[in-house]
Amino acid sequence: MLRGPDTRMRLVALLFIVALLPVLGQLVRIQVLEHPRYQRDVEELVRRRYALPEPPWGVITDRNGDLLVGNVPVYDIGADINLITDTVQAAQRLAPLVNVPEKDLRAALTLPEDEKKITTAWVPLAQDVSAESSQAINDLGYYWITMTPHWTRYYAEGDLASHLLGFINRDGQGYGIEVSQMRFLKGETVDKTGALSGDSNPLPNEMADGMEFPYSGTDLRLTIDRTIQAYIEGELAKAVAEYNAEGGTILVLNPRTGEILASASVPDYEPYRYFDYASSESVGVFLDPAISISYEPGSIFKVVTAAAALDCGKVDLNWSYQDRGSLEYGGIIVRNWSGGSYGQQDLEGALAHSLNVGMATLSTQVMGAHTFYDYVQAFGFGLPTGVGLYGESGGQVHLPDDWDWADSYLATNAFGQGIAVTSLQMVTAVSAIANDGVMMQPHVVAARYYPDGRSVEVPPRSLGKPISTETARTLSELMVRAVEREIDYAQVPGYRIAGKTGTAQIPTTGGYDPENVIASFIGFGPVPDPQVLVLVKLVKPDVPYTMRWGSQTAAPVFHELAERLFVLLGIPPSNLMAAGG
Repeated sequence: MLRGPDTRMRLVALLFIVALLPVLGQLVRIQVLEHPRYQRDVEELVRRRYALPEPPWGVITDRNGDLLVGNVPVYDIGADINLITDTVQAAQRLAPLVNVPEKDLRAALTLPEDEKKITTAWVPLAQDVSAESSQAINDLGYYWITMTPHWTRYYAEGDLASHLLGFINRDGQGYGIEVSQMRFLKGETVDKTGALSGDSNPLPNEMADGMEFPYSGTDLRLTIDRTIQAYIEGELAKAVAEYNAEGGTILVLNPRTGEILASASVPDYEPYRYFDYASSESVGVFLDPAISISYEPGSIFKVVTAAAALDCGKVDLNWSYQDRGSLEYGGIIVRNWSGGSYGQQDLEGALAHSLNVGMATLSTQVMGAHTFYDYVQAFGFGLPTGVGLYGESGGQVHLPDDWDWADSYLATNAFGQGIAVTSLQMVTAVSAIANDGVMMQPHVVAARYYPDGRSVEVPPRSLGKPISTETARTLSELMVRAVEREIDYAQVPGYRIAGKTGTAQIPTTGGYDPENVIASFIGFGPVPDPQVLVLVKLVKPDVPYTMRWGSQTAAPVFHELAERLFVLLGIPPSNLMAAGG
């Protein structure tokens, strides 16, 4: 028996200590043994992964600041279908707003029997719904609807310059400037871990303090002129229809700077409807024929051969040869396009009459393979120009050291057969002739405007000087005389035009297409101060045989273009009397 107050107090104290031991044990476990785990749990409550909405991409304008590509807000629509009370009515009201058939929408809004026990069942209903339709959906008052905003690209001029501008999908894939300049156009999205603020502000602390906000993409100003682009697209469409061509390309370049003023090809497409083409068999239409598709250029390549022969010093204006209508070399026989012989001809005559035998004579008997191909490479053939557009091809040049080389290439390459180039490579090479021998890199981006206010102009850049100034001026004059002597359809009253026609055969398995050709004309002016260079290419014009030549189809198109371009660009006539008469 316990006796006395002291004894009872000790007993109470002992019982209290015994009762407190588990609490102390828990404190030790929480504060010491399991402290790291609880610390992590606390941090997870305070710090969350957050991502603010993606900022708009940079806008794209033409050289004058006219909008080509901008941004518009759109919404992705979803639904918590477990909360829907009337599926039929909901489908009826939503179908026209989200552009989904009512039957399909009703199926999407109906929860399968085996999932009805799920508390929440969110499903996507539509993507890229316009702001107007999204507002109408919001007005329906459906609390189970979710609307997630984001930006989509807006093409202010519809399908204008579609190949140049291109598009990009949600996976970051696409074509044109939208892809090649994506690193500039795409803004910086905030996606990181941050501490949440303790008040009603939904932003993390660093966001609430004005830090780490996303910024929009860099704006681009292009070298193309919206007015010129629209004009050449219209002329190209008219030419393709008039000559029943399968397709075509027109390129307009400033040979002094390398700026692409316009580039058009057909068939083309509507960038804002790329998904319609991607889901069909028309995916090939996305390739830009001006830069991505190489072809055998035919006779327009003869100006490169003539430039090489003049510049290497083995030919001058007094050089001549006896044209017998054919030349055997490397196991093949080269014949003139007309099948005829032209007797004694100088370099001017060989160019004016576009003689295959004359060009093959220059490459095989005057220059030789080493000299000829040194110039071919100096003009940039066989390599991309570096224009800064997605999908540029380098073409194909067979060199003497290649495993598939044949001696006959030396003869046929001289007049543009057996060598593959792109339209852009061709205008780049000829720009050297128009620009006193200096070959400028073609480019389409004129300036970048960064979100922090900085701006960077893209200066002209030289790719080298494949020929001398004297050679370039001499050849320019020979090309002017060729137009004046033989190509009436390309002449522009009041202006001296330098140019060359081409009618190229199309290679097939085992030979060349006997029926179809690629008709072309490349020219620049006004000489002696060329400010614009134009290439016209028509693929497989379906016209009578005597009309299929480049001089009969592509040259008249060049005439219409040049006559209008000189006015649009404010280039005065070089011969006022001729212009007045």
